Parts: sequence; C-alpha cells; structure tokens
Amino acid sequence: VIDDFFLKFEATYWEFLKQSKHCLRIRNAQLTISEICFIAIWYKCSHFNNFKAFFSWLKQDKSHLFKSLPCYQRMIHLINAHQLALHALHTALTKNQQNSYLWIDSTTLPVCKNQRIQRHKSLAAIATRGKSSMGWFYGCKLHVAMNQLGEIVRSTLSNGHIADIKMVEQLVEGFQAKVYADRGYISQELKSRLKDQSIDLITYHRKNMKSIQLTAS
Repeated sequence: VIDDFFLKFEATYWEFLKQSKHCLRIRNAQLTISEICFIAIWYKCSHFNNFKAFFSWLKQDKSHLFKSLPCYQRMIHLINAHQLALHALHTALTKNQQNSYLWIDSTTLPVCKNQRIQRHKSLAAIATRGKSSMGWFYGCKLHVAMNQLGEIVRSTLSNGHIADIKMVEQLVEGFQAKVYADRGYISQELKSRLKDQSIDLITYHRKNMKSIQLTAS
C-alpha cells in the first residue's frame, strides 16, 4: 500500500517542496521515501520503546530488506524531514473515514496569575485551582476532539480541577471511532467502558493493564 501510494505521489511531493522552498537542496538518500515512511510506521507498530533500539535491531536482523540503511543520526533526519509525506499518506488512507479516527487533548485556560487568585472576581464562579504538566494554575480547561484533517469535531469546557479522563465520554459520545490520547488518559476502566460503545481508546499501555481487542475497522 505504501509503495503504491508513493509511486503516484512522489513526483508531486518533490515538486511541492521545490515550489514552497522547503527543500532548497535535494540530497540523494540511500532509502526511498516509501522506505523511510515504512520504517517510521514499523517502529510505531513494534514493541520497542525507543527508536534507537529499534533501528539497531533493524540493521542487525532485517537489513536484507533494504538496499542500504544509513546511520542512526541520518535516519532520524530523514524521518523528520519527511513528516509531510507521512501526513499525506495518513490523510490518503483515512480520507473517507473523517470521524473514524479522533485525537483528544486538553489545554489550560488560566484566568489570572497565581499571585492574584484571592483578588480575582470576574470568573470566580467557574474558575478553580488545577494542575497540569506545566504546574499549578487557576482557571478552566478546554477539551477538544479532532479528526485526522485537524478539524475540531467537538469541544467542551470544565473547571480547572477536573481530570482529563472524566471528560472523555462527553467528548466522544455518539462516535464509533478509534480515539488516540496521551498518558493523561490512561485508564483500564475507561477503556472498557468505551469499548462497550464501540470506541477504542488508544493510549500508552502499562505493563499491569489487560489487553483489549480493538474493534475491526
């Protein structure tokens, strides 16, 4: 599938890079774009926790699948340089399933600096203290669900102290989709509840969590 896509798309891709000046000098790579994307996807589907270990295994045991593999640093550069190609492949594969794949996340909406909490009056009825990966804040949270085109398909507000996982069911209600989220949404109980609604919540997987069979696409 990847090879077939890039047979049709690669010429257009390089032409776009030239016209947009994203690629001022084209250096011949040891791998084709389809091979670069294949390696990036293979890593994401593998059991490896870091790309360096995966690439070392690839060079040692699977090098016969490629004409020539570059060094680790060059491979990292190639994957980063062709993120646009990966995005184009993903969009093409899911173009008829706009709401079958969703990404959820949240962001803080502070209403004032922490030093002014006691004096803040205008939004005191809905603002609360909360903690994010960036530290403590006083305000609300915005929760959004996006499809693969980057379109916001649903959003909701909550108090600042509300945990992200408590807003998931409200965000995805009515959808039958695979929902991708970060570590803040890890919950075996939530995964099981959503599974009963034909929704697959895909997050990082803790070692002590039970495996749940994904719904067939």
